[in-house]
Formats: sequence, C-alpha cells, structure tokens
Amino acid sequence: MNKFLLAFALLTCIGMQLQAQTITISGDGIAVPVLITKSMLAEPRQAVVMAKAHDEKVHRYSGVPVANLLAKAGLLLGDTAKRATIKTYVVITAADNYKVIFALPEIDPLFANRTIILADRADKKALPAEDGPFQIIVPGEKKHARWIRQVTSIQVVKLNI
Repeated sequence: MNKFLLAFALLTCIGMQLQAQTITISGDGIAVPVLITKSMLAEPRQAVVMAKAHDEKVHRYSGVPVANLLAKAGLLLGDTAKRATIKTYVVITAADNYKVIFALPEIDPLFANRTIILADRADKKALPAEDGPFQIIVPGEKKHARWIRQVTSIQVVKLNI
C-alpha cells in the first residue's frame, strides 16, 4: 500500500510540474482560450523590471507584460476599451490553486504607471523551481502576496453592471 501512495504522490508532483509549463488565458473578451508556452515568452521584446523580492534584495526580472499577453489573446485594451476596462478584473491561478486578483486598469498601460510582467527569468537566469517556470512580478508592491508563483492560468472577468 505504501508503494501505491508513493507512486501516486510522485505522479501528482510530475503532473503539477507539467501543468506549470503552460498557461491558459481565457474568459470574457477572449473568443478562444490561448495556451502560452515558455518558448512563446522568449520573444526579443521582453520587458525588464527591477524589483525588491522576498529576500529584500533588488533583482532584475525579465518576461512579458501581462497586458501584451492579454492583447495577444484578443482582449481589447487602451482607448478602444477604456469603459469596459474599468469594469474588468483578472484572476491569476498558480499550480497549487493559489489565486490573486488584479483590476484590469492595474495592467492596462492606458491607466497604469507600472508594468506587471509574467517573468521567466531573474537576474538573467531561469526562475528557481519553487517560483517558476512563470511568476507574476509587481514592481513597487509593498507586500508580495500578488507575486504569484508557478502561474497556470489567467482568467478575465467582466462585471455586468
């Protein structure tokens, strides 16, 4: 019986690691869910942000702005969608089912003064296994509760008000 439980635990861990290798973007304003892979983040226009991490040291994070990913998935941002933007939020989920919420104006460059990125590198190296392969980095945030690690999905929700 112990061998069965050990095998099950091992397969569950492997499944979580495989699941964490991709991110699904779906929800309101996105006609067809989009699957983001690590290779898709290796575009030449990666954003770089400097931010103080949990260790209280400033690190150089690189990745893709979340706004770019949402636009790539078909979500309208900027001037063409500003009325809808203020009634929309984004739920980001991790491999362990931890969830965080951002109001879309925090992400949309028309409204935001900072760039929130989906990082795949810190200090020019791949993120450590406990954080990656993808982590949301929010420069200037006092608490790191929304620096969600091992991101697996991004869901857009529009309020009907």
